[in-house]
Amino acid sequence: MGNATGSGQSNVSAVFTSQNQSGALNSQQMNLGNASGSAKTNVSTVFTSQNQSGALNSQAMNIGNATGSGKSNVTSIFTSQNQSGALNSQTMNIANASGAGQSNVRTTFTSQNQSGALNSQALNIGNASGAGKSNVTTTFVSQNQSGALNGQTMDVGNAH
Repeated sequence: MGNATGSGQSNVSAVFTSQNQSGALNSQQMNLGNASGSAKTNVSTVFTSQNQSGALNSQAMNIGNATGSGKSNVTSIFTSQNQSGALNSQTMNIANASGAGQSNVRTTFTSQNQSGALNSQALNIGNASGAGKSNVTTTFVSQNQSGALNGQTMDVGNAH
């Protein structure tokens, strides 16, 4: 939704956006307002979620990431990924910049939640790689897991 490539521009305002699945061996991918090439996106999201129950499921959420010389301005409020079951994975990427990309991001109430065993979570907000530049303000960011043999990775505002 609202992704821009080349020299395109996209302005996205999304309220109450969700993906929901139950069962096994499912996958979800959500892409909102990502910019590549020399594109520019302005993204505002409120109440964005991915929800899964069952085993061997995966979730990927990408909001306002900038690659190439793209530029992304992101405000994201109440963003969550939720899973129950075993052998599940979650990845959330918000306003990361790579190449010569630039991102400006503000997030409030961002969370990943899992219950079960052998699950993994990765949360990446406002990281910059290459000549990328990222400006990050985050409030109330959390990763929550219950169960055994689970793993979590959180990277916020890192420059590589």
